[in-house]
Amino acid sequence: MIIAVSDLHLGDPASNRNGFLSFIEEFLKPNCNEITELVLLGDILDIWRRNTSSVIRDNLDILEDVCNLGFNVHYTVGNHDFIMKELSPRELTYIPKNMTVSDGQALTNGGSRFRFIHGHQMSYWYALPFYEAFSRAMCVFDPEVEDTSNIWTIIQKQSGNLSRFIIDRVHELSEKEKVQIEMKLAGPLLGHTSTIEESVIEDYNLLRKFVNFKGDQSHSMSSIHDEMISLSSESVNFPKIESLVDLGKVTQESPYEQLAGNFLNVWIGVYQWMNSGRDTKREEMMQLVRRIQRIALMFSTDVDGDEFLIHGHGHNSYVDNADRMADSGCWIGNKTSFIKIDDGIVTCKPWPIR
Repeated sequence: MIIAVSDLHLGDPASNRNGFLSFIEEFLKPNCNEITELVLLGDILDIWRRNTSSVIRDNLDILEDVCNLGFNVHYTVGNHDFIMKELSPRELTYIPKNMTVSDGQALTNGGSRFRFIHGHQMSYWYALPFYEAFSRAMCVFDPEVEDTSNIWTIIQKQSGNLSRFIIDRVHELSEKEKVQIEMKLAGPLLGHTSTIEESVIEDYNLLRKFVNFKGDQSHSMSSIHDEMISLSSESVNFPKIESLVDLGKVTQESPYEQLAGNFLNVWIGVYQWMNSGRDTKREEMMQLVRRIQRIALMFSTDVDGDEFLIHGHGHNSYVDNADRMADSGCWIGNKTSFIKIDDGIVTCKPWPIR
């Protein structure tokens, strides 16, 4: 049995820490002999604008509890704990030895293949190098060190790890643009009033300067092409989304930059359609959204088309067997949910189980 949880945000006041402690005592411990893997799907710790060592120490009891139960524990980094894979030697001493930390994890269960990632990779796929640079900078905080309160100063100090393209775009940002980006990307966990589609469109408008498809092109072109052609068939159901209609014109010979550009038009077009308030069933639109999210991950990661994708980041749990995707939800406020995979079957359950 594989169990996956995400978005505990331990260290933030909104975290449902007590709820997760009860989950450890009343579910993980009694079922530890049946559980083979526990995947912590990112944003387990919330290190944004907090001291990394302090957050780890304050929540070490939880990490040690789950690592002492006998099953494998995989920590997949998210945007709020991005620096977990880059810890200092001193910080590494706090991490349980039997917990692996990585960008993602591939596992099998019941003869099926599963890929575990946090999920920010699909939300910001078109500007992922910049977004992850921003996330890394948000994890740098030391009240005794000068300039650790300015995100843009930190990003510039880390320029050795960034492309010339990102460095140049950062320098071109006005102070107003910097404030807008920081307010949107680093906003509170609770309190957002915009819809999903409004948020996606706003993110794109703020980050469009960082779109660059001339970088890494190591992804499977044929797989991406096949998924895009399959997606274009949805234009029958959504003929007024022009970018979706045009997607059917791409060929296997189309260069990577063109495929990515065409897909970005679809990405924005679908969310703009949702935001227009036109009479379309929400369930049908969400099916389309999950299809484009899956393709987005093929541009930003090495996820395979045959893998069932398990992610977090969205804070809203679901299981979509048709598109082989699931969100484990979060442990924020009164939300408590987890993913269970047993004999290849994926279910999402609330806690306490009802």
